Amino acid sequence: MQDLKTLETELNAMIAKGAMVEAVEKFYAEDGEEQEGNQPARKGGKKAQMEYLTAFFKTVTAVNGITLHSQTIGDGVTMSEWTFDLNTTNGPILWNEVLRRRWENGKVVSERFYTAA
Repeated sequence: MQDLKTLETELNAMIAKGAMVEAVEKFYAEDGEEQEGNQPARKGGKKAQMEYLTAFFKTVTAVNGITLHSQTIGDGVTMSEWTFDLNTTNGPILWNEVLRRRWENGKVVSERFYTAA
């Protein structure tokens, strides 16, 4: 199995290219959870997350920028700092975000987004 830094770097490279659904398919555990801020965690594992992202990206009309500012690797935990600048059918989105991931056996089992406008 690859080391955590290699896995996180490869996952973040896919996100930076806009391949979020493909990144979930490759790196997420089947029963993983995803949580945005203080909202309840989304259940349904990898399949539900892929469906959520697919539906969201159907609303995106332009990607103005996806920027990875930094990443850090801990003991089974990684964090990355991002800016997502998107236009959607619901208006523009500018997210400044930290993604915290917990990893087990080379897969993301938990991801939490901390977003600031």
